[in-house]
Amino acid sequence: MSTTTAPTTYEPAPGTEYPFSISDIARATARLLGDGWTAESGFWGVTGAVSGPYVTDFEFVVDYEGDLCIQYARYEEDGFPEHPEGLPDGVAAYSEGVTFQYASASDGLDALAETAAAAIRAVPGR
Repeated sequence: MSTTTAPTTYEPAPGTEYPFSISDIARATARLLGDGWTAESGFWGVTGAVSGPYVTDFEFVVDYEGDLCIQYARYEEDGFPEHPEGLPDGVAAYSEGVTFQYASASDGLDALAETAAAAIRAVPGR
């Protein structure tokens, strides 16, 4: 008679699987952008919104494919170009904002926030 061993189930302790939340990235980004920029956490920390000198807010989300994205509306008052230029490496424009093509939590909070701040700076095209 043969016996089989069930695979080990990965069960991290609560709060240990991911060292930071999406709202933490938004808050760190607002700090890097400087004076006049603020961040608010969304429900459960799974989103975060960065506000600054523009009508639009920059909302940090994870899309259905698991990619980190910054979504924003293009208000006439802000005068943003249709396609931002000068985005950092690994960040691409899409219809709702910009997406981080290869980002993961293993990149670290500081690196993700630096990339996000550079992407937000590129959006106005000025």
